[in-house]
Amino acid sequence: MKKAVVLLVVIFSLLMIFEAEQAYGKGKGAGSGVGRKTQEFHQEQRIKKQEHKKKQHEENKELRDNLKGKTPEEKKQALKEHKKIQKQENKAFNKQRKEENKTFLRQRFADNNKLTDDQKNKLCNLFTEQHRENVNFRSQEHKENMAFFEKTVNDPDMTYKQKKKAMKKYMKGQKDQAKQHQREQHQ
Repeated sequence: MKKAVVLLVVIFSLLMIFEAEQAYGKGKGAGSGVGRKTQEFHQEQRIKKQEHKKKQHEENKELRDNLKGKTPEEKKQALKEHKKIQKQENKAFNKQRKEENKTFLRQRFADNNKLTDDQKNKLCNLFTEQHRENVNFRSQEHKENMAFFEKTVNDPDMTYKQKKKAMKKYMKGQKDQAKQHQREQHQ
């Protein structure tokens, strides 16, 4: 689930880079490449994302350590609450990144004399719509994940190994769905 969210964020960022490159005339071809400002901006974005993930990873480890000796029900409830909080943190983080990307793109568009205002607005609207679709996709995916995990974890007829295998199989399917969604976004 977390990988799918990260994948979608990366996809959105790559789409923005690709569209921006096309808009700036820096697409494929001789002498093409991403401009220095764009590279620096996206490197900064990658670092922020890595720091965010690292922080949450450390929080997860700390929580697991704190849950030692607790009852299974207490662990389950604590994990559920923790995941809920992290989901909200991720939403806020992604929203902030979206705004930063949007601001950066508009700034770059302001320097571009090759595109008309209408073309610039259409590109911005495209990014906004794709972002909305990605948010809806992730939200639906999260609901499905939580329902599946809840059902699997609470299934008394399955062993731990069976549950683990079922979850891996399910996540592979989710990964395939995310790839399909990505292909649709590229089109």
